[in-house]
Amino acid sequence: MTGTSGFAGGNIAAWFLHRDYRIIAPGRTRPTDNRLEFHQISRIDRYTFWEDMLKDTDVVIHLAGRAHQMREKPDSYHLYFETNFDGTVNLARQAAKQGVKRFIFVSSIKAMISDACETALTENAPCNPLEPYGQSKLKAEIELKKISEETGMELVILRPPLIYGPGVKGNFESLVRLVKNFSILPLGGLTNRRSLLAVDNLASAVETAMLSEKTPGKTYLLSDGEEISTTELVTRIAAVFNPACRIISLPQWLWRICSKIPLLSFKIARLEGSLPVDSSLFTTDTNWQPATSMHQQLLGMEDR
Repeated sequence: MTGTSGFAGGNIAAWFLHRDYRIIAPGRTRPTDNRLEFHQISRIDRYTFWEDMLKDTDVVIHLAGRAHQMREKPDSYHLYFETNFDGTVNLARQAAKQGVKRFIFVSSIKAMISDACETALTENAPCNPLEPYGQSKLKAEIELKKISEETGMELVILRPPLIYGPGVKGNFESLVRLVKNFSILPLGGLTNRRSLLAVDNLASAVETAMLSEKTPGKTYLLSDGEEISTTELVTRIAAVFNPACRIISLPQWLWRICSKIPLLSFKIARLEGSLPVDSSLFTTDTNWQPATSMHQQLLGMEDR
């Protein structure tokens, strides 16, 4: 399992360890949990040597990669492809050579779309990523399918939307911080629709994808199974982290004015945009059901 030092990987590794799986965990820094069999690597690219740690390995769960960076400069774009494409393909080729039975690639909904979308995405929707992060993920998916066809190594691709849970960073962490620090937030009245994925639900889905006989050769979208607005999300966060926080509504004309201000337009687009995800194919194929609710996962974040 790659990426065990990161937010998602760390939580997923804990899920698997709790179920007594043996996990080989390559990375740059030694994990705090000594049950993980650590192997030191300095980077993930086309030159990384994996074969020693792939011997006697049944499944590779590839979570590591260069994370999506907001407003990154163009001269850094090549780093996405060096890690997310070259690094992934190199790992897969060596895994197939060592006889790994199944390769699970945790990709991203960003491999399909970069902006908001009003219609729920399904696996049949066309892929049109406009940002280098999503482009590198999609390019890796395409090459992994070729490797699977050439070698017979089973492949499962999972595309999660925004993941949240203990240790989350980015926009979700920012929302939690706002709720904790303010008694009033003007985020009421938003009617957008977004799908999210609790990290425990991702862990459960990865385990299901690993064990199911129906998942090889398929790409799946994942979610908690519900669509909520930003207003509802902030309300749920407040219920756990700051029940005294009041969520008030601003007039629509004020939102429109703010959306035209250069420094605010990007952030407001993120708050107002929709991105619903239909994960019914995965649930139909595997009978998978979310392992936890949003409320339970938020409570788990409070405990950390």
